[in-house]
Amino acid sequence: MFAAALSMAFFTADLFIPLALTSVRGISATLAGIVLTAGIIGWTAGAYAPARLLKWGMTKGGIARLGAILVIAGLTVIGAVILTTVPVPVAAVGWIIAGLGAGLGFTINSIAVLDDAAGTVGRASSQMELGNQAGIAIGTGLAGALVATMGATAAGLSGVLVVAGVGVVLALLASTRFAETHPPLTPPER
Repeated sequence: MFAAALSMAFFTADLFIPLALTSVRGISATLAGIVLTAGIIGWTAGAYAPARLLKWGMTKGGIARLGAILVIAGLTVIGAVILTTVPVPVAAVGWIIAGLGAGLGFTINSIAVLDDAAGTVGRASSQMELGNQAGIAIGTGLAGALVATMGATAAGLSGVLVVAGVGVVLALLASTRFAETHPPLTPPER
């Protein structure tokens, strides 16, 4: 659930940021691409950090929540740039923050799946990947329908941010499951 929700949030926004920046703020596609590149830099740093955070005593759930919170912060900055007169270069900073959160979140989710003590890594990893794809499909489908209905306007692209926001709130809620410990699966007694 966490990966599906985080995918819904991050990739929905990621796919519509260039359209929002070019249509609403009037910048070139090249500059909008630079904003997306900033997110990749953040993601790379975020993917590196979970191992260190775990060594420093942070829990997997705590790292997942931090990732979701950073995506919320990044989406907030992107929304401010798209919908107000906040300078466009600030969007790159916002997307670095969101990318950092996505890198943290997706990496710690993979670590949690690979650390599965119950021996169901194969099943869990395929469910994680299916969740990633479903989250992207649902988020971009809903966002695309909003833009098709309302146009590539501030109102239509605000709807995209709402869809992404719903995804990241769901990811934040799902992150609480990381902290739970489950007893190993044992066969029922006969």
